[in-house]
Amino acid sequence: MSCHSLSVRRLGLVVMALGLTSAAASADEDVLRWRMNSLLYPKLFGEAGSYFAAEVERLTAGHFVIEVRDRMVLDQDSFGALEAGLIDAVWGSAGHHHREDPAFAIFSGFPFGPGPEGFTAWMREGGGAEALDAIYARHGLRSFYCGVLPAEGGGWFRAPVETVADLDGLPMRAFGYGALTLRALGVVPYELPAADIRPALETGLIAAAEFSLPSIDADLGLHEAAGHLYMPGWQQPATSLELLMPERSWVALSDDRRSAIEAACEATLTWSLETAQMRQVAALERFRAEGVEVHDWPEEILAGLRRAWAKVIAEETARDPLLAAAWESYLNHAEGRGAASAQGHID
Repeated sequence: MSCHSLSVRRLGLVVMALGLTSAAASADEDVLRWRMNSLLYPKLFGEAGSYFAAEVERLTAGHFVIEVRDRMVLDQDSFGALEAGLIDAVWGSAGHHHREDPAFAIFSGFPFGPGPEGFTAWMREGGGAEALDAIYARHGLRSFYCGVLPAEGGGWFRAPVETVADLDGLPMRAFGYGALTLRALGVVPYELPAADIRPALETGLIAAAEFSLPSIDADLGLHEAAGHLYMPGWQQPATSLELLMPERSWVALSDDRRSAIEAACEATLTWSLETAQMRQVAALERFRAEGVEVHDWPEEILAGLRRAWAKVIAEETARDPLLAAAWESYLNHAEGRGAASAQGHID
């Protein structure tokens, strides 16, 4: 058997193992079928991807069907899977791809940044989408801003924290720019997957954790492992949701299908804004009823975190011209809207 035949056979086995075999030919050959890999937690994040796919199918009268699969490939494998055609699209948030390109991290929401409405204004009207397009272009990809969720919880702690000194040496589950900012104040960050956070808290491997929205933290039972919740979620006042595909796939779509994607993104954005906020109110009410102590961050700690974030973003933008251009885009937009400072008036 030739090397070429072996390579083809191996590729076929990979496709079969992932459950990505193409759908049988439809009687209606005009139906376009895509496989979309969802990188996000099933509640809210993943629900939004399913809502988007349903809207595309509805808007095209069933002629564009997007099958949503949960985490068929990992974050770090997404670009390769898209390039190879193993999947057609990815539902996630740009920050999931920070290993491929650190500049993406800012587009998932960033410390002391705007809330959902402000973040959406930057992406839609203030140059954010154009800045992200420039970064994805160097990878041959195209993204669409399709949703946004409200602020995360600020962090779960097994014991109260009152001063910056209480953070020194504290082992904490943290992610992205928030983790870098916390590290500057002495926190020892661990990037643990969702399923490992509660056991790590219960066994004392970590003493604190930030993961997601209060409703999702409740789903994981984090409030049962750490009784102190700090608010607000300074590290991510908004979380963006996006559709990602190869540029070549977008070019190949008909005008009608492109329009359906754009309209479905708009509908999903509205759905995410309306649905997510209500669930957070209910989650916080539940926490208080179950004895969780919900704290405001001490001003001393917030001030220290703001200073640390200013240093982190200065260092990050110095390394990457495209990230610097994106940050400048946000600063100009924030100034135009009268935001208090680059370090983050939270809307």
